[in-house]
Amino acid sequence: MNEKDFSVMIIPQKGKVWTKKISYSRIYIAFLVLAIFMGVGAFSTINYFKQQLGHYDFVQLQNEKKHLEKRISEMKPLIADLKSQMNELMEKEKNIRLVFGLPEVDDAVREVGVGGPEPFPSEIDTKFDETLGEMDKLLRQTKFERENLTQVHNLLLEKKDLLEHTPSIPPTRGYLSRGFGVKTDPFTGLRQPHWGLDFAADIGTPVYAAATGIVYFTGWRHGLGKLVIIDHGYGYRTHYGHLNKIRVKKGQIVKRGDVIGGVGNTGYSTGPHLHYEVRYNDKPVNPEDYILSENYIFD
Repeated sequence: MNEKDFSVMIIPQKGKVWTKKISYSRIYIAFLVLAIFMGVGAFSTINYFKQQLGHYDFVQLQNEKKHLEKRISEMKPLIADLKSQMNELMEKEKNIRLVFGLPEVDDAVREVGVGGPEPFPSEIDTKFDETLGEMDKLLRQTKFERENLTQVHNLLLEKKDLLEHTPSIPPTRGYLSRGFGVKTDPFTGLRQPHWGLDFAADIGTPVYAAATGIVYFTGWRHGLGKLVIIDHGYGYRTHYGHLNKIRVKKGQIVKRGDVIGGVGNTGYSTGPHLHYEVRYNDKPVNPEDYILSENYIFD
């Protein structure tokens, strides 16, 4: 027997013994063919599953794309509405600044632009990137406008406080008998400075604080008789002279329109009247420039 041969013997329980001689080369070829078939089968199986997995991924991506496109489509009108509301808010804030003389904000600054990466190359990613960009800009504009409105609110509070402390109403109800500037002195007949307004009125006619402030002085002062001085802050003080009665005390807080005394004839006076002065940074200014409405407290 050839050493390279291989014998296969089958011994049944009954009958003839069957013997088959097979060479090693044939066995090798058989195993080789079997291995090839198994390899081809395995490759086909793997490839099939890869194709199925790829198809599944593609379907998933398609579904996700459709869902994303739908969401983007739904977001567009919402973003447009937000833009419209933001534009209205910015216009109102501009008008408030204009009406109250507040510092303007440049339109370019309101754009709150920022840098960023280029959009993705695919159409869906580009739309998504644009939508995110619009939303991001709206968020930045919202934050910017919130800060702007906070600033406007604070500035308006300052304006309101300034207006409350700025003389702006007639100090009494009467006849303007002598104005501001160089006038003829009723006692001497000489022309000399008169740093206020004289309002002729009956004795006891109420005298009002021209603005909110703190009573700085009450008492007698030569020439002006019974006098009240109110410090309004922001550099303003008002003087009320020739009073018959003083109804406030030093250090008292008064509001615009509060009664502080009555018209009198005390001090250097030819008849019952109120001498009214407005001083800014301790310099006399024309009180007529600070009387905005004659009917403010008399309606």
